[in-house]
Amino acid sequence: MTTLRSRLSLTRGDSYGVLLILLLVVGSWLVVDFMQERDRITAERSWLAINKSQLMNRSFGDTFLAADYLLRDVLGRVDVAHDLAYPQPDAQVSARLDALLKEKVDTVTGLTDMVLFNGDCLFAATARTPARGTKSRQRFCSDGRVEPGQSLHIQYMPPASSVSARSVVLMSRTVGSPEGRLLAGAMVVVDLEYAQRWIAAIDVEPDDVLALVDSEGTLLARNPPLPEAIGQRTSPPPNEPPFSEVKGTATFTTTSPLDGRERIFGLSRMERFPFIVIVGFDRARVLSGWQHRAWQFGAGYIVLSALALMALRVQRATRRQREEMRQLANTDTLTGIANRRHFMDVADREFDRARRYGHPLSVLMLDIDRFKTINDRWGHPVGDRVIQELAQLTQSVIRGQDLCGRLGGDEFALILPETDSAGAQLIAERLRARAEATDTVRGDDGTPVRFTVSIGIASLSPEDGSFDALLQRADKELYQAKQGGRNRSALAGDLAA
Repeated sequence: MTTLRSRLSLTRGDSYGVLLILLLVVGSWLVVDFMQERDRITAERSWLAINKSQLMNRSFGDTFLAADYLLRDVLGRVDVAHDLAYPQPDAQVSARLDALLKEKVDTVTGLTDMVLFNGDCLFAATARTPARGTKSRQRFCSDGRVEPGQSLHIQYMPPASSVSARSVVLMSRTVGSPEGRLLAGAMVVVDLEYAQRWIAAIDVEPDDVLALVDSEGTLLARNPPLPEAIGQRTSPPPNEPPFSEVKGTATFTTTSPLDGRERIFGLSRMERFPFIVIVGFDRARVLSGWQHRAWQFGAGYIVLSALALMALRVQRATRRQREEMRQLANTDTLTGIANRRHFMDVADREFDRARRYGHPLSVLMLDIDRFKTINDRWGHPVGDRVIQELAQLTQSVIRGQDLCGRLGGDEFALILPETDSAGAQLIAERLRARAEATDTVRGDDGTPVRFTVSIGIASLSPEDGSFDALLQRADKELYQAKQGGRNRSALAGDLAA
């Protein structure tokens, strides 16, 4: 009897031990699993922060890409030695330059002014602010040295130093002599109020943050707004590289020095420009659901299974959102064709391939003749339908290997691999003729809205060092087509009706 009791006690003890070990194993496994889930959620949010910052990056970066193109265009239309003298003895020159700047500055949203300055950094012409003769306070004006040829400069200017007494970003393209002496330059002014309105229009969850800083860490815009912090320097965590060394994307979790909230941050630097978009997700809010589930892990495998299903749905939603972001990042929302960034990425690859294998390559640049008149007469909704119609026409004349992209406004470009100048002219004339013949777009009263296009053509030559050089030659031919009467294409100075 005593032996049986001993055996029963031992069996019960073993059962309790096995149960305790099982509970410990299951509890440890659940703890490990929850820790892994926390890290996974943090990682997913980190990637989501990076993806969202990249999407915002592309959206806001289009303004600077368009502004840089504008600076190149304006500099290509002035005589540095003669037109930018101050004081300017020729009133007609001043009037022409002012008119040119006023026309151009309205083509890019977010620009508040455009300026031409001479080698002494004196404003020779302005689009809006009557500041002719004012000396710019940009750094290169004090240094007295710039890169030979054209070079890009971007600088934050606080209210105390800007002509408008407002916080602005100055984007300048200078022309330097071979010795590095400043000869002239063009500048656009981006009021930070525009950047603040742009970033404030993006929805954020409670305690999340969106921010735009320059490479020196100067805060330029923030959502939620924090006016007292605009213009202040911020810095990454001690173990992270400074903003000036961020080349592409970065992510980290840290406590914000501005409001003391711990956030999961994703950073994305704008390509070609010294600006960084920051997306911060509040860590406590992101992990609040996980913390609640962690307190309930003892409820058993049913609760754990439900949490797994929830995590799967979150993962699928995240993947779906990533795919939507990828599509949005490559597509122009109005026309459905490639946006400027995607087009330039593809074009750079095609340029490198054509140069490597010695294959022909051509590019077309086109825009709608007197598009402003169409907008003024018929209204912007009709103008948008005209742009959409032109996008469909371009799709109807290109081949499978070709790509059409909208560079901005009513300006389009086509990249034509394996196509020489003769083939490019055929495609350009076919597109021009179809645009001239179309009557699909109708005004509100049913009247056909007709339009024409001017097209510049350039084919790859040994002198083209980059796709930008090829695109600039096509842009010059577009200008020649405009000068030649519009509704035509131009190749190497030879206008074709």
